[in-house]
This record gives sequence, C-alpha cells and structure tokens, in this order.
Amino acid sequence: MQKKMNVWDVPRTLEKLKELVEPGVVGFYRSVEITEILMVRGKVLTNLLTVAVAEPLEAPPEIDWKSVLLNGDMRHKLSHEKNSTVGIAQYRLPLSAFLEKVEVFGATNQWVPGTTPIQTGSLAAVAPQFVPADGQHHHPWNGFLKNNFFEGSHVLELFDADKQHVQFLLEESRWLSKLAEVVGRYLPIKMDGMSDRLGNVIIQLPVTVMSTEVHRSPQGDHAVAVAWHPDVSPRRVRVSAEIWKDSTVTSFDSAVITTGEATLQLNSPSGGARTHIWDEEKRILLSATPAVTFFTSLSLSVSIDQSRDEKAERVFLLPDSKGTLVSESLGLIDDKPRQVIGGTPYDPREPWVSQRIFSESVASLKERKEFVQYGLDQSRDQDTARQQAEKAIETDDDDTESEDSTPEAISRKLTTRMAALNDLHTLMKRHGKEGVWLWDPYLNADDVLRTLFFCPYYGVPLRALTAGQRPPGCEQKRKDEDAMSQRERQRLTRELAKKRKREQGEQLDAAKGNCHGLQLEFRIREGSAGWPFHDRFIIFPRAQGSALAWSLGTSINSFGNEHHILQKVSHGEPIAQAFKELWERLEGEKYLVWKTHVDGGQEQ
Repeated sequence: MQKKMNVWDVPRTLEKLKELVEPGVVGFYRSVEITEILMVRGKVLTNLLTVAVAEPLEAPPEIDWKSVLLNGDMRHKLSHEKNSTVGIAQYRLPLSAFLEKVEVFGATNQWVPGTTPIQTGSLAAVAPQFVPADGQHHHPWNGFLKNNFFEGSHVLELFDADKQHVQFLLEESRWLSKLAEVVGRYLPIKMDGMSDRLGNVIIQLPVTVMSTEVHRSPQGDHAVAVAWHPDVSPRRVRVSAEIWKDSTVTSFDSAVITTGEATLQLNSPSGGARTHIWDEEKRILLSATPAVTFFTSLSLSVSIDQSRDEKAERVFLLPDSKGTLVSESLGLIDDKPRQVIGGTPYDPREPWVSQRIFSESVASLKERKEFVQYGLDQSRDQDTARQQAEKAIETDDDDTESEDSTPEAISRKLTTRMAALNDLHTLMKRHGKEGVWLWDPYLNADDVLRTLFFCPYYGVPLRALTAGQRPPGCEQKRKDEDAMSQRERQRLTRELAKKRKREQGEQLDAAKGNCHGLQLEFRIREGSAGWPFHDRFIIFPRAQGSALAWSLGTSINSFGNEHHILQKVSHGEPIAQAFKELWERLEGEKYLVWKTHVDGGQEQ
C-alpha cells in the first residue's frame, strides 16, 4: 500500500490561524460568526457544513442558545430516514473563544463550537487557501463564503476525509438538491455547488487591511492602486499581474510599492490580467483578482418597437389543442445599424483564436468515444454496392434481388451495426463499474442483448427502459381495423402490447445463457404511467460525483446504420436523476419485461 504523506495538520492550522487573526495582518477581527447546517436525529447533531467567518463585530456577552436556529420549529425532512431533519443555526463567538474551540479539537478530535458536541466525519486539516472574489465567472467557493466581494479571503479548512455521515447525500443527489433548496430559503449558501465540501468545517478570514483598484493607465498599461486601512502602517507589497490566454502566459510584470499605484506593462490595452498582491514583510497574500478587462469601445444601437403597426406584424397560423388553425401575430423590431464609439486594440491572433473551430482534436474526442459519427465512413461502400446493383438490374432484371434484401446486404448491415455497438461496449468497460442505464423508447430484447449483456463488470446494476414503441415502418395496419370501434381498437392495442412484452421476455429468457454476474432489469412504460420520452441515452451512475451520460443520437435498433452522432453530455447528473425518477414510477410487475436475480437466476 502506498504510504500517505501528511503535509499539513491541525497544530499547523491553529498556528496559521493565530498568525492571520493578529490585528492588522489581514484584518481586525473581534468575533467569529458560526453558521451550521446540521442533521438532527433526536438529540444527535451531525455536521453537514460549518462556515466560521472572522469579523470586526463584537460578540454578545451571552448567547441565547434557544434562538440560534434560523429555521425555528420548521421540520424539513432530510432523507428517506425517519426522524431526520435539517437544523440551520447561526451564532457569534468572541475570537478568543473560537481559537480555544479549535485548540480543543486539536487535542481531543471533538468539534464542540457551542455547548453540544457536533458529530463529524474524520476531519483532517488541509493547507491554507486563498479564494478571490468572483469575476466574469462565478467561483463555486463563493457560494459558501460570506460576502467575498473585494480583495478575497484566506480559507482554513478541516476536511471531512471519509464523508461517512454525508454519504447519503452523495449517493442520492436528489436529497442534496432538496437540502440545497431548504438551506437557500434561509441563507445565501449553495449547498449543491461544492458537494465535495459536505461535512467540512470552513474558516474564512476576509482581507480588510487594504483595498485595491485596477484600471487602465493613459498609456494603455495595467495600473494597480493600493490603499491601506487607516489603522495599518503601510508595508512593502509586490504587485504582479499576468495574462493567461489560450493556455499560454502572454504577458507578465510586477513591481514593489508601499502606497500609491504600480504601472505594469502588459501590452494589452483591453486588460485581461489576473493580479496578485504579496506582502513582502508578512509573507502573505493580501489580494488576488480574476481577469479584469477594460472597455476600449462602445457599441450603440437604436431599436424601434413597431408592434402597434399592423404592417410590422408577422401573422401566421398555429394549430390549437383541437387541431384548429388559429391566427398568431408577432410584433417585429426594426434594429438600426450599430454605431461604434472608440476602437478595439489590434491583435493579429483574433478572431482566429476565439473562433477556433474545435476546442480539442476530433481524433482525441473520437478515441475517448466522446464524439463519434456513424454512417459516413460506409457511404462510399454503399455507393459502390448501389452501382453494382444497378448494373446487375440492367443485365438481368429477373434474377436480381432487392439490394437491401440480399443476404450480403443484410450481413453487411449487421456488421456495420455491431462495429458501432462496440463503441458502447468500450464505454461500458471504461465507465460501467458502478452500473449502466439504457434509456430508449424503441428498446427491445435484441437491443438489450447486444448492449447491456456486454457490460464486463460482475454484479453491477444494469437497467433498460423502453416505451415499447415500434420503429417507423414496422407497424402494419389490420385490414379490418377501420371497421372497429375506438374501444375495440384500444383493446386490440393493449393485447398487442401485452403480446410483445411477453415475447420480449421470452426472447431474453431463451438467450440469457447462465446469467453469470448479470444483474439486469428491463422495464417498460405503459399507459399514462410516468411520462412520455423521446431522447436516447446511455448513463453511467456514480455513487459519488456526477453521473456520466452520452446521447446516442438514434435508437439502439438502428445504431450505426445511418448518420447519427454519439456525443458525451456536459451535465450527466440531471439526466440520471430524470431516469431514476421515471424508473421508480414504473415499479411493479405491470412494468417488468424481464429481470435477473442477483445470484444469477431469472424472473419474468
């Protein structure tokens, strides 16, 4: 077993904390506001998240512990477990008292910020971090931290290393979403934004000893002004800035100042630099900013709303719920040409870099099965086969079979399909260690056999969900159907659906083999249960972290036959949640097509 190197510990955290809270180092702190998100089970309180913020306010002489709950008597159920609710507490301790709490934790490994011990996971100290304010993009940390709007905050953290008590939130993401919803009613904390921080104790120390202003100098350079708190003697600081663009450091400069302004030559009139201010004396970071851009031009346009002018209305027809065409009108906007004031700095790399056609090599995406096209590579072979068939028809019409019905054509089509399905087999091998879910309205027994049966992992849950729909062109209308009443047609439809469902189970039963290591369940949506669905996905659930999902682009029964795209989906967890919710609505024998027992047996 690889030996773990402990690079940071609680004594070093306490030492660093005492260093940072010294008056004038990064701020002037007198108290610590503690916010606790707790799981309440009877008298047992379990930490889901604690945020402790050092502030200049005085702490009250005494704390009314009966009034610290923000959600009062509100009972918000936390999970499927009985007597499990959310408690949201907030109170303020003197700075000295909080330091004692951290010291006691270091000695006893018990976290007791108030009067009652809080149950935690295995808390381990991690090295200090610095979190800047948000820039153009939101940082997930700022969904946890308090008012981190200016220079940024030092963050010390006791990290829940085993997540024992929050595991149910990581395994069942809908409970995490529910928790985030409940907490969001009382606090501006986004619990689902950083699920890896669940169970942690976070200590925030905002930088308030100085403030900075970043602006563009008259020469088009990057200017950073430093202003100190009135109670702080100015110290030497190093101001540095870099422009990180296209994974390259395109500009960098630094200067040492005490007060006033540093002008950094970055050769970028439009800005785009990240700035850091380092305290040379205290050897500590006092500020960090995201990339700051400057306006060098202004685009103006004048839009005239002509919605009241009948001549400027677009009129068209839309069918209503009864199929009747109803007139629809849309007021148009006359957008005048834009006027640009100022100028844009010339950069010969633009717009080519920002309009780079591919963010990554298509070959790399294809190799990882994140973007694969089907039906194009075979087009030349298909054209050749078509030409040969046409030539054969010219020579002997009577002896030539249809191109698609010859044994050779059928074999070629099946070979093409299996080659495409092999990519799904590859994905299952790479990502299917915790299970595979297949979601396709046209899914049938043959599709399940050619996909999920190829998952190589023993005993992982495999799920297949279909709507029982037949591919276009497969339905054949009975000659006497027109003479039937609506009730008779509905009865016939139910009988056919029941027959197909039985045949699907029989087909799988006949082909299942020994079912060794196979834990598979095949369900069907029938009637008004759940909701209709159209998209096709292969989903890889995760006990921890976000699920992965690929859009299939077509149904499994036509996979690889014609042009379609297999593409990884950016956000797999919402898709997995939707699948799971529909799956649970289809619980029961009525919706079961086929199922194996965990021990390898089978039931229908």
